[in-house]
Amino acid sequence: MSDNIHEGHRGRLKREFLNGTFSDDTPDYKWLEILLFFSIPQKDTNPIAHELINKFGSLSGVLEAPVEEIKSVKGISDNTATLLKLIIPIARKYELQKSRSLFEYSDREHIEQYILKQFFGLEKERIGVLLLNQIGKVIDFRFLGEGDFCEVGVSTREIVKFVLDKNAQSIIIAHNHPKNYALPSADDIAATESLVNTLARLNIRVIDHVIISGNDYVSLAQSRKYSYIFD
Repeated sequence: MSDNIHEGHRGRLKREFLNGTFSDDTPDYKWLEILLFFSIPQKDTNPIAHELINKFGSLSGVLEAPVEEIKSVKGISDNTATLLKLIIPIARKYELQKSRSLFEYSDREHIEQYILKQFFGLEKERIGVLLLNQIGKVIDFRFLGEGDFCEVGVSTREIVKFVLDKNAQSIIIAHNHPKNYALPSADDIAATESLVNTLARLNIRVIDHVIISGNDYVSLAQSRKYSYIFD
C-alpha cells in the first residue's frame, strides 16, 4: 500500500469515528485498527488488528490478554502492547470518577453498581470494604486485601481502623471471582459468618457481602438462602 493510499485510509477511518458512525455493531478489528494508528505510524494496521482478533477471539480478549502473548503477534511492539493494556485501567478510572458521588443507601441498585465499578477490569481476586454513614450514604471504598476471600480474608483490625478513621456506622464487604462464577462457595459463607459475628461484637454492622464476576454479582443479603447472616 503506497503512503498516499495508506494515509487516505487512515484519514477516512478517523473521520468515520469522529463523525459518530462507529457503534456497538462496528467490527472489533476496526476499533483495534484505529487504536493501533497511534502506536504504529508507518504500517497498515488492518492485518495486525485481524491477527489480534483471530488469536484472542474478540476486542475484550485482546485487551485482557497477557502482555507477552500480545507481543507474540507480529508487528506488536512494547509500545503497542502497553497502549492496549492501558485501555481497561483508563476505562476503570473514568467509571470511578463518574460515579464518585454520594447517594442514599435505600437506592440499592446504585450502591451495587458503584461496587461493581470498583472491580471493573481487575484480573486478580481482591477484597473491598464500602463504608456508609448513619443515614446510609456512601463515605468511602477501599481495597483491604488481595487473594481468595476465605483463604486470605480481611484483617479485622484493618476494617476497624478504616471504620473509625471515617466515622462510619456500617459496611458492605465485596470480593470478586475473576475466573469463576459469582456464586458463593461454602468457604465464602463460613468466612462471611465469622466476619459478621466478629465485627458485631465491635458494634460494626455488616450489611451485605457482594460477590462479583465480571458484570454479574450476587448479594448475599438479598439472597433468601443467605440473608440470615445479616439479621
